[in-house]
Order: sequence, then C-alpha cells, then structure tokens
Amino acid sequence: PAGWLDAAPRPPGPGVPPLPSALAGSAQVANQAEFLGNLRRALGRGPAEPGRPDGVSPPDPDAGEVEGRVESIMRRAREDADGLTDLLEASAARAGWKVARVPSAEDAAVYVVDLVRGLEARSLVRSAQPIVDRLGLEAALADVGARVTVASADDGDGRAAMRREAVDADLGVTGVDYAIAETGSCVLMPRRGVSRLVSLLPPVHVAVVERGQVLPGLDELFALCRADFLRGAAGSYVTLISGPSRSADIEYTLVTGVHGPGEVHMLLVG
Repeated sequence: PAGWLDAAPRPPGPGVPPLPSALAGSAQVANQAEFLGNLRRALGRGPAEPGRPDGVSPPDPDAGEVEGRVESIMRRAREDADGLTDLLEASAARAGWKVARVPSAEDAAVYVVDLVRGLEARSLVRSAQPIVDRLGLEAALADVGARVTVASADDGDGRAAMRREAVDADLGVTGVDYAIAETGSCVLMPRRGVSRLVSLLPPVHVAVVERGQVLPGLDELFALCRADFLRGAAGSYVTLISGPSRSADIEYTLVTGVHGPGEVHMLLVG
C-alpha cells in the first residue's frame, strides 16, 4: 500500500533480538563526517585538511621525484625515438593495427585520401589536434567529395550534433598523446577539440603518431598520468586503443567491430 515504506518499524517477532541501538534508526546512524573519518583511519590517513574536499589527496612529498621521472621518460622518448617506433610498429601489427610509416604529414594526408577513396567514404570526422590540422584534410578531400567535420567541445546542442556526426561518419582521424611500444596501443587524453567519439564511433579509425610520442610501456604512461594529477591537470578519463574492437560471447566466438571500429590504421610520421 501507498506509504508503507514510511511506516513506523514493527517490533521484532518472538525470539528475534532487537537491532543494536546504533542501527535502530537513521537518527542514530553515524553522520557523514564520522563515517569519512573512520574511512580515513582505516586507510591510514590523517584528518582531512580544512578547505580540501574529502577524497582529494594532497600533492605527494615526492612530487619533485615524479617530475624528474617525467623528464627522464620524455628524454628517452626523444633520444630513442627510432628504436621505440620500431618496437611499436611490430607490437601494433600483432595487435591488429594496419601500420604504415610515412615521412611527413603530407604523406600521411595522401594515405588518408587513398583510404577514403578505397572505402568510398562520404564523411569523415577528425580531431582538432595540431598534427591532424597539418594534414589539411579539408582541402585534400575536396575533390573526392567526402565531407570533413572537425570535433568540437561545445556543450548542449553542439555536443549532440557532434555525436551525430561521429555516429554517421565513415572514418575518424585523430592524433595521439602517446603510443605504447610494449602493447601497440595509442593513448588519447580528453581536452578541447579531442573527443573519444572520433576514435570510437566511426567504423574505421586512423591514428597519427608523431616522432617522440612513443613510450616504452604502461609504467611510463602511468608515471606521466600521476604527474598530471599532481599538477591538477588530470583529465576525466584516458583512452587506450590496442587494435580493432573485439568482443567475445560465452562460447568464445570473437567478433570485431561490435563495440568500436573494426578497422584501425596507425600512421607513424617521421
């Protein structure tokens, strides 16, 4: 009946002990501050700092060490770019990427144009990253008849329109923040003009990797993410793409392209 949830609790039946007083009613349940205090103690943390929301960790005392590690990681990415790119090329091919090494952004644009022609694609959505801007896809595809849409970070109607464009697009083109030589993965971080929709919704994805963006492994990626967190610059998510979308059912039947692109291309520039 209506209102039964708000009715007064009934006494326990014969032989059933009453609830402890601490659990007898909402008025007696520990308040939020006490509850969070118990959690902090269980995790070995001290009292919350005034003005700092619960759950937000203060910068670690080893923040300087973290920054030093970042410098070391990025130095190796630059100085060992050829070796790391070779490793990435091999691991990405094993993961299912179609990998191509191109000398320049202009050659990458030629690859994308040829791909659009081969797919008979009519629409393409791209991220607003510097490397993708340098491809000049709008001009390069003008004679092909393929429409190019640039991802935006608008709210409301603009975001909904962007989603529809990504759903309808035949091809998505993005740059990357990093690539992982160990796993053959591309990494994208959220920011204005960079949406995971571009890499996840079209049936074909092209990722453009520049020289110096390749990291040895996931440990290095997590160290860079940790540094971003300590600087207050961490995004709301990190996208790792390790080949075409793969899904398997309970009978272990593997199907590609169900929950993301079924065809992925990695262009290694430089």
